[in-house]
Amino acid sequence: MILTREEISFLDVYCHEGAEPPFGGPATDVMTRIGIHDGDTLNLQWAYLRDKPPTGPTIGNASQVAPPLPWADREAVLRRDAEIRAIREETQPTRARHGPVRPDKGVA
Repeated sequence: MILTREEISFLDVYCHEGAEPPFGGPATDVMTRIGIHDGDTLNLQWAYLRDKPPTGPTIGNASQVAPPLPWADREAVLRRDAEIRAIREETQPTRARHGPVRPDKGVA
């Protein structure tokens, strides 16, 4: 597991809100208030899907109330996303880090 229980609890709602209409909700609102947007959390979202893969067509769970934010502020979210980016890059095959393989040239 990459994420803490608290992170999974929050991301369960946040990722659901980003994947299901009407797109947004209480967890998204909390992140927006501290200056975080979806593009800032791509690695956190990747870790959530890795640690808790969907068992059906829906990602996460809806909630009328956001779970407690597991990070103190915007900088903490960005630091944690960067930590996970480093983990993600270590786990990616070399080819994925260097671009697609071109049949005529090898790695692009």
